[in-house]
Amino acid sequence: MNNNTIPLSKKFFPGLLPLVGQKQYERMLNRYYDLYANRDMPENPILKHHLVQGILPGLAYYQILREDGKLKESALEKINQAFETIYAGNIRSFQKIGKIPFIYGILRLYIKTAMREYPAAGWDMDWQQVDGDAIRFRMNTCFYFNTLSGYGAPELTASFCRVDDLIYGSMSAHVLWQRTQTIARGADYCDFCFANAKRAVK
Repeated sequence: MNNNTIPLSKKFFPGLLPLVGQKQYERMLNRYYDLYANRDMPENPILKHHLVQGILPGLAYYQILREDGKLKESALEKINQAFETIYAGNIRSFQKIGKIPFIYGILRLYIKTAMREYPAAGWDMDWQQVDGDAIRFRMNTCFYFNTLSGYGAPELTASFCRVDDLIYGSMSAHVLWQRTQTIARGADYCDFCFANAKRAVK
């Protein structure tokens, strides 16, 4: 497979270059190319999108860090620092949207449409509550965890979970992010809750 035909994340790679330097960047990029070329891509285009935009680039960086002698904890800390920079724009965008006083109502209206980005082919999702008080659902399986486990790096999944916490935890004073557990952190399922701050118990 020609590297020129392999899709690249326009967020991950440009964001990572200034953090790691040219030499390590090129190694990580080549590792990503190898991971992509040697993987059977899913037919579902959304799952492929997740692989290209996050899973395989993150895995490539993690593998390079480990090969360079970083202990697991140190490598994950480097990943977390990189993710904070790479996804800083997402955090700012959600904070801007979160200033809308009726943001909870908008979220409630569009949440199920937004979650189409997590199809049943990769996630087993149960909706539990969508009303004026809270939006609650849980994931019984996770495409990220299953994929990274197949590469022997399930621990990397928690760094992607942390991105959710960074984005939604600071999103809005009108919406309370109340996730308590994830599969990546050892639970049987991931719980998600966006609570309406106006109705939250004080």
